[in-house]
Amino acid sequence: MRAAEDIQTTAPPALPPFAWRELSIISGLFAVLLIARLGRYPLWGDELYLVPVGRRSPWGFADQGPLVPLQAHLSDLIAPGSAVLLRLPVVLLTLATVVLAALIARELGGGRAAQLIAAMSYLCTPFAVQQSAAISTFAYDAALVSLLCWLLIRWVRTRRDRLLIAAGVVAAVDFQVKWMVLGVWAVLGLSVLLCGPREVLRRPALWAATAILALSTIPALLWQSRHDWPQIAMGAVIRAEQTSMSDGQLASAIRELLLTTGPSGILLLIGIWAAGRSPRLRPYRFLFPLGVLPLLAVFLAGLRPYYLGDGFAVFYAAAAIHLVGDELRDRTKKILTAYFATGTAVVLAAVCLLPLPQSWLHTPAIRNGDMAIRAQFYGLRGWPQLVDTVERALESLPAAERSRTILMTQNYWQASALDVLSRNPLPPIYSPSRGYGYFGPPPDTATHVLYIGGDSLTPTLPALFTTATPLARLDDPTGYQGVNHGIRLWHCTGPLRPWSRTWPELMTLRIEHGD
Repeated sequence: MRAAEDIQTTAPPALPPFAWRELSIISGLFAVLLIARLGRYPLWGDELYLVPVGRRSPWGFADQGPLVPLQAHLSDLIAPGSAVLLRLPVVLLTLATVVLAALIARELGGGRAAQLIAAMSYLCTPFAVQQSAAISTFAYDAALVSLLCWLLIRWVRTRRDRLLIAAGVVAAVDFQVKWMVLGVWAVLGLSVLLCGPREVLRRPALWAATAILALSTIPALLWQSRHDWPQIAMGAVIRAEQTSMSDGQLASAIRELLLTTGPSGILLLIGIWAAGRSPRLRPYRFLFPLGVLPLLAVFLAGLRPYYLGDGFAVFYAAAAIHLVGDELRDRTKKILTAYFATGTAVVLAAVCLLPLPQSWLHTPAIRNGDMAIRAQFYGLRGWPQLVDTVERALESLPAAERSRTILMTQNYWQASALDVLSRNPLPPIYSPSRGYGYFGPPPDTATHVLYIGGDSLTPTLPALFTTATPLARLDDPTGYQGVNHGIRLWHCTGPLRPWSRTWPELMTLRIEHGD
């Protein structure tokens, strides 16, 4: 590909008017729909997990940046256990990303029609519905990467170096969400070197922005180096979890891509193609790898499809420019009207009809893939049952033993549910699973444990304790494995080795549901 023109000798071209009125109406209606359904879905395991993570030191975590857990912790302080307040920020971020898609289309030279097409393309994705339904890192990441790209695209047009500094600040904030922004920054830099505009590489502001991003990584890198780099190990864990959801990596990738892009998947592919080939978008060729590389990573490396969502706003804007430009022709208008009518119907159905009634379920969800699909359509219900079961088991212990008992769970979802949802004082909660393992082991003086997990713990506990007595079980016939089905509680005494020695062997980044 031929490099874009390096030196701009003319004044920046004027931008088309921004479609404020139309976008305000669309965004307002979408906001009402999203906010109205915020409390309908029970809290997901990872949502619960973010709250106790946010209570810990902000300098580093095994699998998270500090920003999203901090928001979860603050929301829980204001309204403990409230799904609505926990999720409200991600609704605002989703709406901001919709507006950014329109702003990017405008920056690329698109008129009102192109701006609305870019915004509607984003709105009509299951990704937008999902990212606004639960607090998650990818809601933050998509908004921040879209803002980063808008700043860089605007710099290409205006050559105002303060935009580069702002991009560095945005990237530094995004690093506190996910490390993926380091890859985004590096890929954009290499792409600019190959495709232009190379002038940006000679701007001190770019290197100042890079320094800002680099400085923001120091606390996390120091924490990771002291803990053997769990963030890097998480890559293999994610791939294993993703492929376990279906019959192999390719089938999983196709299924998840369809659930992520929905009807707008065709426009996404058009946008990626346009970023690489459209003459009108030649100055912005450097954006092309942000679409191609994540797509390859999903199919070849087994990464989760929502990583592709970082570029949705950019490539839907590129598709809008390629298809419409600054004028909407009659034939194109008819096709896109039908297209968005279908997409809007899908979104309305997802928002208004889901979750489906629990009475439609007749069997438990055991496999990871079954659990993921069912949770999207029915909601992951069952945490109150788990909490009640644990509280009743504690009450059944003699008072003298209860005062000396700690809680230990097989996975971090269970620990988080007990930590966040219990309205009664509970003993200290520990788990060797994922980030909980890095919170530290129980004290070596802890000799009585109420262990919560699944049947897979049965052969393990005799190697850890002198006694392991079954105390209770939870088997909802339509429940989720590890949530309210397949749950076993043991009262364990007499650890065979000090916890300080056993804990590193028990720690795992995988999530075990106990089946």
